[in-house]
Order: sequence, then C-alpha cells, then structure tokens
Amino acid sequence: MSTFSLKIPCEFDRNYALKIEDDSRVAYAYLYEGEDAIGDVWLYNQQESPAVSFWRAEDMPFLNPTEYLAKDAAIKPITAESEIRCEWTESLNDGLIEVGIYIRDKFIASVASGSKPGWSVLVVKDGPLALVY
Repeated sequence: MSTFSLKIPCEFDRNYALKIEDDSRVAYAYLYEGEDAIGDVWLYNQQESPAVSFWRAEDMPFLNPTEYLAKDAAIKPITAESEIRCEWTESLNDGLIEVGIYIRDKFIASVASGSKPGWSVLVVKDGPLALVY
C-alpha cells in the first residue's frame, strides 16, 4: 500500500488550493482557503471497504463503507503528481470556488467551498464522506 500527498494551488486565485492525502488506507481531497479547510470529499479506499458504517474517532480518516459504493469504486491508488488533474471554476454571482478532480484523466470527484462532503462518481448513495454526483 502506498501513501501520497500533494497540494495543488488554484490556477486563478492562489488563496485557494486542493490538498490530496492518501495515508495508505484511504484518500481524501481537501479544499483550502488560506490555511482553512473549507470543503472535503472522499476519493477512494485502499484498504478493504467495511461492510457497515461504524464511525469511531480513532479510525479517522474514515474508510467509505460498501453500502455507499458503486460496484466499480475500486481504483488504483495515486502514486505520482502526473496522475492528478484539477479543473477550477468560480461562480461569478457568489464567488463560489469549485474544483473537479480527475485521476488518470477520469473524473472522480468535485468539491466546492462549504461542501463537506463534496460529490463523487464512485458512490451510489449519499453519505457522510461523499454525495452522489
């Protein structure tokens, strides 16, 4: 199992960045404004997905349970910066920043300011770690 961490600055506003963290168990993306995490989304599990959701503080960050996952939710863990691509957008009306997250050129998830959690194509049921995209 591999670990990975990368911070990607927003291409048009350096006050925002996306941080991807994979601790060899599970991977998440965190949207930052300055030093504050303002959004997050589950990306994938490296370890086997638990059958049921049983949230204990000592298990953070949490693995996404099978009840929320699509059948094809297993993806190969990120091992290089070149495997990540972000598409940043900003709403002109309210200044909302959103970033689409691509792994090996496949759209996986989206996170926006205030979205805790964000959205994922790898889930089939809204849960506390990701919403259905």
